[in-house]
Amino acid sequence: MHISRWSIKHILFLIVGIIALPAICIIVNSGIEQRKNAVHNAKAETKKLAETIINEQKNLIASTHQLFIALSQSPEVKNHKRSELQAILIDILGLSPQFSNLFIAEPSGEVWASAVPENENLSVADRRYFKNALASGKLSSGEYHVESNSNAPSLNFGYPLTDGSGRVTAVLCADLSLAYYRKMFDRYNLPKGASVALLDHNGIILGRAVEPEIYVGKQANLDILRHMLEGPEEETSIGTSSVVGDSRIQTYRKLTLDGESEPYMYVRAGIPTDIVMSESNSALFKNLVVYSLALLVGFFLSWRIGKTFIIDRILLLQRSSQRLADGELSTRVASESGGGEIGELGQAFDDMAKKLASREEALRASEKNYRDIFNTTHDALVVNEASGRITEVNKTSEVMFGYSRDQLLQMSIEKLIAGRPPYSFSKALQLIEKSLKEGTQAFEWLCKRGNGEVFWTEIAITPTSEVEEGQVLAVIRDISDRKEIEKMREAMLSNISHEMRTPLTAMLGFLEFVIENPVGETELREYHTIMHREAERLNEMITNFLDMQRLKAKLFENHFKPVDLRSLVEGVVALFAGPAAIHSIVVDVPATLPPVLGDAELLHQAIANLLSNAVKYSPRGSEITLDARMEGERAILSVKDRGIGIPRESLEKVFDMFYRVQITSKHHATGTGLGLALVKEIAETHKGQVWAESTLGQGSTFYVSLPVVGNDQKQTGDQA
Repeated sequence: MHISRWSIKHILFLIVGIIALPAICIIVNSGIEQRKNAVHNAKAETKKLAETIINEQKNLIASTHQLFIALSQSPEVKNHKRSELQAILIDILGLSPQFSNLFIAEPSGEVWASAVPENENLSVADRRYFKNALASGKLSSGEYHVESNSNAPSLNFGYPLTDGSGRVTAVLCADLSLAYYRKMFDRYNLPKGASVALLDHNGIILGRAVEPEIYVGKQANLDILRHMLEGPEEETSIGTSSVVGDSRIQTYRKLTLDGESEPYMYVRAGIPTDIVMSESNSALFKNLVVYSLALLVGFFLSWRIGKTFIIDRILLLQRSSQRLADGELSTRVASESGGGEIGELGQAFDDMAKKLASREEALRASEKNYRDIFNTTHDALVVNEASGRITEVNKTSEVMFGYSRDQLLQMSIEKLIAGRPPYSFSKALQLIEKSLKEGTQAFEWLCKRGNGEVFWTEIAITPTSEVEEGQVLAVIRDISDRKEIEKMREAMLSNISHEMRTPLTAMLGFLEFVIENPVGETELREYHTIMHREAERLNEMITNFLDMQRLKAKLFENHFKPVDLRSLVEGVVALFAGPAAIHSIVVDVPATLPPVLGDAELLHQAIANLLSNAVKYSPRGSEITLDARMEGERAILSVKDRGIGIPRESLEKVFDMFYRVQITSKHHATGTGLGLALVKEIAETHKGQVWAESTLGQGSTFYVSLPVVGNDQKQTGDQA
């Protein structure tokens, strides 16, 4: 509802609400800023936490790398002294709580020295860190693994030892203890609710600051792992935890060893979103509650004051106004409405009552004028002066003439008429003048649209009630379609009369000759044959014409259903392929062709007309081919003859009613000029198309395109 329709009470509430709105906006904005600051601080905290873990991990990897380099230089390793080397590894392991085991493997993967006693025939040939070390020649990473000798979960690293020729002689291996990460997390003073998780390249959890015993060794969310793998090296966002699945403000970082294309570890640090937002949300809620209570008090006070000093006085004016509207023009309210602006409003009511009677009469006259203009909305309505200048139009005028209302109001009717005699501007002005003097004038007229198109109209000019101003109302109806139909009807009747007269004249001529002259039996049989042929031609013409008219008038009851095109074609060909046939008819319609959707009787008639046309215009003994193929979702049927052909300029006309190609060859055949036109009408009834291709002297091919049955139509029966 528009605000102008609101009651004063509601408007007073609106005013209080508008006054309160800035304070609400400030409170909400303050809460939003607090939330933003909380998110910003949480993001900074997760970045800092992730960076700390990353630095410690890098230091751990660097020290491991240095240990490997130092061991590679020892004579025990170079000389393959297992017992001495094993003692060294045990000493190092005792001093290095970050490792769960240190061992050395042959290039074949067989472990030959280990700080922790290994099982017999232990081989690491299938381990990722071992294979990568052999392939890259650099420090390589492994993945989450529970070693069989130490029976502790670990993350493995391998470092290849090479001789002078670059051949790998051994691989130094270290099991990084995952328990070490738990101790590392315990040293950090994590924010409330914060957690840190370490994942290997497969998304297996290596360590977690919160409840590690539950999650270490478990698979994290694969979608989040894929996001980190495809994402940048570092990202801070609000998203779903890879472990718990709750919403968190989190930062992830990738750790990749030199020589490896895939990160060996993902570090994720996060703080739950609800914990970050809890303080700011609580402050916002408290502020809104306090302010809402104050606002309710403001609404109550504004309503009480408004009712006493504004609403009650307005209601008094309202009741008086209603009496005035009911016809009590003697009603006066100024003495009862008090002072101030409302008192001035009461005085205005009194003045209005005095002028209402005279204005009411003027209003009736004005309403009648507009009723005369807009009582026929389907026709163009144009009000113009005796000079032709347009003063008012309706929407239909804009559509009919192709101008906007503003353009029409700047024009004279001279722009809307054809202009050529007898439909000239001067004649139009004479008709307007005659209408002003004698009353309504009705006539047909040639008008012109904005694009220059000339069209027929039926116009009635009537003087408006403002006769002294010399204005008339023109009611304009577009009758161009009616004129075109009349023209087509006349041409069609002329053509059908002419075409029917030809066979009738031939039959009457022979009958008259037979009646007036003695004729032998042989000649009589020949004359009867000619008359029979002309009668068949006349019957064919009438049948085709009536069928076409029924199709055009939608009087033919169609039964659309799936029709097998091959069976239909073979049935038509059988009518032309009897013992007396003088043409060779070849059918090439695939059995796999899907059915078309159509009326079998109409399609039979269309194919028969095409085949009959080919027979008429083909030399005796020639071949006529009927084939079909699929193009997209349509079946294309073609009828090809070896006849006289069709000139290029006639290809688009052969489907017109009564059109026949002018034949200059010795071959002579007569047609009705309706057969191909009926084919076109049948094709269009089936939402298809027809066209022809031809080469003079070599023959013609006629094509019919028909839609095939879709999946949703295969079970459909007859449709009218």
